[in-house]
Amino acid sequence: MKKAVRERAAKIKLLLLDVDGVLTDGSLYYGDNGEALKRFYVRDGSAIVWLQRSGIEVAIISGGNSPQVDARARGLG
Repeated sequence: MKKAVRERAAKIKLLLLDVDGVLTDGSLYYGDNGEALKRFYVRDGSAIVWLQRSGIEVAIISGGNSPQVDARARGLG
């Protein structure tokens, strides 16, 4: 990696991510009772944990309330 890229990357302190279409595949899924479900990609979670361990804060935002998003956020720390 070029020195200039490393220097710029070292300045990153926070990564802010939207949920729908960024941390999910953007599809709509519904459970048997009609509840909306979300599908998260495991590798995104692994990258988030790696960033946190590297000292970078990670925050997620969503336009709605979702127990699945709350559970995923708790699972990632």
